[in-house]
Amino acid sequence: LKNRSYLNLNIYSWDENVIFPQSVVVLDLNHIKEVNDKLGREAGDEIIKKTASILINNQLENTDIIRSGGDEFLIYMVGYEEKKVSDYTKRLVKLMKDIPNSLGVEIGYSMITDEVKTVDDAINEAILMMMKNKEKRK
Repeated sequence: LKNRSYLNLNIYSWDENVIFPQSVVVLDLNHIKEVNDKLGREAGDEIIKKTASILINNQLENTDIIRSGGDEFLIYMVGYEEKKVSDYTKRLVKLMKDIPNSLGVEIGYSMITDEVKTVDDAINEAILMMMKNKEKRK
């Protein structure tokens, strides 16, 4: 997977993209610290690897998948309507429920439909949506 450095190098060039819609999907693994504490870092690492594998095996055209943090991933998508993005995120959540020892994921996304909203704005909106989804599950 691409990493945070790739994101930092490309985020501003993505703002120059005039193909719409674009979207940003943010994915956060639930309670990975607890898994690490109870089962060891190897178990946590295995969850991260299996998550990455699911993302790679289900990658759509015109997308970039980035591991943006220890247990966080970001997907930048170009040319997908909101229904497709929503269906895609639901499919990812479903696939990740089967990862052994995993406590699931939370996902948020944001659509960019014009040149006014930046990718950075979309990342922040996607994070807020993901955090709201986490709160709903508590």
